[in-house]
Amino acid sequence: MKKILIIIFFLFGCDQNNSNNNKILLGKKIYIKHCSSCHDSGLIESLTSNALDLSKIIYNVTYGGHGMPSYKDILSDEEINSVALYIKKIGRNSLSETK
Repeated sequence: MKKILIIIFFLFGCDQNNSNNNKILLGKKIYIKHCSSCHDSGLIESLTSNALDLSKIIYNVTYGGHGMPSYKDILSDEEINSVALYIKKIGRNSLSETK
């Protein structure tokens, strides 16, 4: 019985990782389409060094501000969450490379 539970937890964990990876891949596509022209051009702050909480990134993408447009009527909730996960990931990767 214990082995069965371990296998179930392992499979659930793998499924969760695949789900997050798929969301991050979707987020990357959205980022390239909607965000990179400004954030990767040097015109405004790069997002690769952000240390924002995921909820703050979601809020910023949803409502915009400081010259950034709101995406609440452009992207679905799933797309906003996916691009936020991608932005969090690139920020985290950049911060860990500097340590």
